[in-house]
Amino acid sequence: MAESNLNFAKIVANPTQYGWSQAYSAGKLFAVISLEKEPEVEEKDYLNVVGKEILNTLEQEYFTLETKDLESIKQAVLTTLGKVPQNVSLSFVVGSIVGNVLYLYILGNGKADIKRAGTLGTLLEATNQPNDLLKEASGFLQEGDVLVLQTRKFSDVISDSTLLEFLENSTITDASENLAPLVHEKENPTASAIIVNYKEPAPAEAFATEEKPQEEKVQESMPEDQQTESRTEYFSESETQPKTGLLTKILAPLSLFKRFKIPSFSGLSQPRKLILFIVVVIVFLFVGSIFFALQKQGVEKVQSQFNSIYPAALKKYEEGQGLMDLNQTLAKDSFNQAKTILDSGKDTLPKGSEEEKKVNDLLTKIDEALGSSAISEAVNAKEVDLSQSPYLSTQTKENALDATYDGKNTYLVDASKLSSIANGQTSSKTLFENDNDWKTIGGMAVYNTNLYVLEKDENQILKFVNTGSQYQKSNYFPASVTPDFGNAVSVAIDNNVYVLFNDGNVVKYFKGQAQDFSLKGLDKPLANPTKIYANPDFDNIYILDKGNSRVVVFDKTGSFKAQYLSGVVKNAKDFEVLETDKKIFVLNNGKIYQIDLK
Repeated sequence: MAESNLNFAKIVANPTQYGWSQAYSAGKLFAVISLEKEPEVEEKDYLNVVGKEILNTLEQEYFTLETKDLESIKQAVLTTLGKVPQNVSLSFVVGSIVGNVLYLYILGNGKADIKRAGTLGTLLEATNQPNDLLKEASGFLQEGDVLVLQTRKFSDVISDSTLLEFLENSTITDASENLAPLVHEKENPTASAIIVNYKEPAPAEAFATEEKPQEEKVQESMPEDQQTESRTEYFSESETQPKTGLLTKILAPLSLFKRFKIPSFSGLSQPRKLILFIVVVIVFLFVGSIFFALQKQGVEKVQSQFNSIYPAALKKYEEGQGLMDLNQTLAKDSFNQAKTILDSGKDTLPKGSEEEKKVNDLLTKIDEALGSSAISEAVNAKEVDLSQSPYLSTQTKENALDATYDGKNTYLVDASKLSSIANGQTSSKTLFENDNDWKTIGGMAVYNTNLYVLEKDENQILKFVNTGSQYQKSNYFPASVTPDFGNAVSVAIDNNVYVLFNDGNVVKYFKGQAQDFSLKGLDKPLANPTKIYANPDFDNIYILDKGNSRVVVFDKTGSFKAQYLSGVVKNAKDFEVLETDKKIFVLNNGKIYQIDLK
């Protein structure tokens, strides 16, 4: 903990000789930095030494500042440029919190996000920027804000949606522990981040004397531009100093009256009482007019935000409708553009407002249109050699209840044990023996070398954690969560857990809690689906729909994207998706067939 009102957590990738990164904190100064260079003959710890010198310089410059504001901190950040060699690529993001004001700077490339009230937004971002160019921004923080300073590679590895999921459902410490394996998986030495949780300091207690309230003394010691209330919207790059709201300035002096005992005016003459009454009425009318003016501004702002997205999205939607009979590919592009426009601004609209309802209604129409324009074609599946898919070929030789695959090993579950077979091997290795741990299997999945087995009788997903020397069993769901898995047929895991049921329903879980998720846009319901496949590196979710002889593709929001119709799917035992290679392998009666993805 840097200060009483700040908590932070760091995520730092493993360095190499040609890439290094670090997350830094001191007091209320935070930074992430990464350095990268082409292979050369310099000493092994070259980047490590350079990086630490940059951070030491920043620390020295910052803590010698008499006044910390946007311009003075900027000069401290720019001074560190003299420590950056010419042959090194830089990603340097610096954040300083002074009072409740945040100052942000980016040298080279990087990104700064903020999570506020369940929404993740970007405060400042720089891409393809030279080392010696600087971006800056400043603004107010609010209670509970979570800041994420990220190097360029971290933001490439961790998407905004993934970041929001982890931050929304856990503490920043838990979020960093869960995000770290995703960063280390990519083995990119320049991916680092620091997550900061801001909490407003507890108000100081007033002194017993009434000569000068303590709160006034505290304000006198602060720069004038910090004696303000937090504003509700994100700040913009164009600001150089936060600005005090007009209503706050007017009401601030009035609030001081609460600290003094107002004397009785009973001794005033009647005319003076009347004058005083008129003055009070005028003041209240003035304040009231300002209040209603600000309220009107709020309505106008919501309407402005609505008008900035809805008409453009509606135009693209209508454009897509006009192209449906002419060119479905172009129609789909128009629908996707309309969806992107709405998604980019819908969270800025007040919940439950008429404007939000109109946006959601249009999004529903767009999802339906995307379903109509999605790829839907009969394909000729060609038979290929068993060696093309070690995962499926293993299942032709093993009699398992279910199987899963991580690219290097095939994992199998039967009534007696969990086992694995490495690619190119024929003998299996026992990982965990069944001691009445499972009876009826409803699916199996692997994630980060840990195995997950859906046990239908116990309505539980058993988690087998790989400790290196053995696997240890635990339960995925806490005792307070009791799902019904009687009709479950398959399970898949990326950052979330997806459970497929025989009626075609899919339930999505994160940290044991059901999420808002459903499949949308299908031209006809799933019939006898038997397998679901998801992967953290893939954009989509795939379902083997045997009843309709097809493989169905959805994006991670559940929107229908494509379907591939083939007779080999009708009696398929399992399938494997290679999204990067644009292939699907289907196992049918001991043979493997290939379907090409569009």
